[in-house]
Amino acid sequence: MKRNKVLGLGMLIVLGGVATAYTLTQQSITIKGSDTMLILNQRWAEAYGRVNPRVSVSVTGGGSSIGINALINGVTDICASSRPMRKSEIDRARSRGVVVNEIPVALDGLAICVNASNPVDSLTVDQVRRIYIGQITNWSQVGGPDMPIVVFSRDSNSGTYGFFQQNVLRNQNWGRGVRFMPSTSEEAREVARTPGGIGYGGVAYFKNRPGIKILKIAAKAGEPAYAPTEENVRSRKYPIWRYLYFYTNGKPRGEVARFIDWVRSKEGQALVEEVGYYSLNP
Repeated sequence: MKRNKVLGLGMLIVLGGVATAYTLTQQSITIKGSDTMLILNQRWAEAYGRVNPRVSVSVTGGGSSIGINALINGVTDICASSRPMRKSEIDRARSRGVVVNEIPVALDGLAICVNASNPVDSLTVDQVRRIYIGQITNWSQVGGPDMPIVVFSRDSNSGTYGFFQQNVLRNQNWGRGVRFMPSTSEEAREVARTPGGIGYGGVAYFKNRPGIKILKIAAKAGEPAYAPTEENVRSRKYPIWRYLYFYTNGKPRGEVARFIDWVRSKEGQALVEEVGYYSLNP
């Protein structure tokens, strides 16, 4: 009986050693940044945990600028960004020894949305710009009802804010009445309950959402207006399209590289479509 107890103790020690070894082989990957990509990153993290249980992928949002600063400061493995990094950010990264590596991981049509009760179905890019810089303030100025336009935007931490300011506003100042929201979800909720509301964001946040209508957008006056469908985004007929990015410090290695390769694989890209964005390849 005593011998059995000793054997049993030995087995516990061995099992304990196995458990310890297993724990030591666990690896964590951190992704910080874009709120536009938050749901997508969470879906990737959950699915990859089933593909490779030894790796835990931790996802936090806050905005692309938050993720970019985290990358520059060396506190994240992957920065998720809904806009390209600016030259000033790349220069700041370089000054801290960070080699910025850009990796497209999905395609998006940046959608312009209004309240579902609004009869306006389309705008030009210039009309959107003039609404957001405060030159157009009533829907009657763009063929709609006599109703004040209530303008919603993401806040300045958002990569979508930066992309929109550069590519739609052409770096002009925002109108005085713009209401800045901490997340795209909050922006969508406000537009859905505000008859004169208008907002913008990643197309996945607005698809099939009650109380919201996605507008067709024309590149110029007199040209056809297109909805941000997959076909129109891929063909570039929809004028406000963009890539969604991962950024790493140098070429990714080890588990980070394997995770990113999986994200860009057929399996990972299928999740892009499920969430409501568009995969890199048709």
